Amino acid sequence: MKIDPASFKAPFISPEQAWKEADRIRDSYWPSGQVPVEVEKILWPLTLRLEPIPFLKESGDVDALLRSDLSAIMVDQHEYMNDRMQNRVRFSIAHELGHFILHKDIYREIAYTSVEEWIDFVQTVPEHQYSFIEFHAYEFAGRLLVPVERLKKELRSAIIEADKAGFTGWDEFPDPAKEYVANRLSRVFGVSGQVIEKRFDREKLWPPS
Repeated sequence: MKIDPASFKAPFISPEQAWKEADRIRDSYWPSGQVPVEVEKILWPLTLRLEPIPFLKESGDVDALLRSDLSAIMVDQHEYMNDRMQNRVRFSIAHELGHFILHKDIYREIAYTSVEEWIDFVQTVPEHQYSFIEFHAYEFAGRLLVPVERLKKELRSAIIEADKAGFTGWDEFPDPAKEYVANRLSRVFGVSGQVIEKRFDREKLWPPS
């Protein structure tokens, strides 16, 4: 490991920068704009392999991990083969792609050769510094998989249909309404309802006008 974990400093990357990169990658490598975004197909032109690994999750509570030589994204084989985990795997891949786009130099410097070495780094690095790079990758993945203009369109449609059905509780029941709409839109974008709720907040789309 080339880098001293105890002295690690995360780079400053604003949410807006992460979003800009996510939009650039999607526009360049998923020009159809269709959702759900098939993030696995975006890896190919970036010379990234997807590498299902048996028992990756069990070995250290790791859903996915970018190899430090930037050659592949490892995913847990059991989750990858499980149709019920499709949305989770999609987001995990997008998250690691975020590290590939935003943190190449960091991963080269860490130079871990095993999952165990990566876990050792995470456990040693200052927690707040590690949380910064995770936040960058989370924002990248959310914006990549949930394009903001498409999200606005789907949200408008959901509100119109709710209004036609007689729902008037946007202000009276803001949290249940938010969760209900998010869970509905999660099926459109192929992500969890929690991801959609976070995009509502980050894009300042909730409460709906």
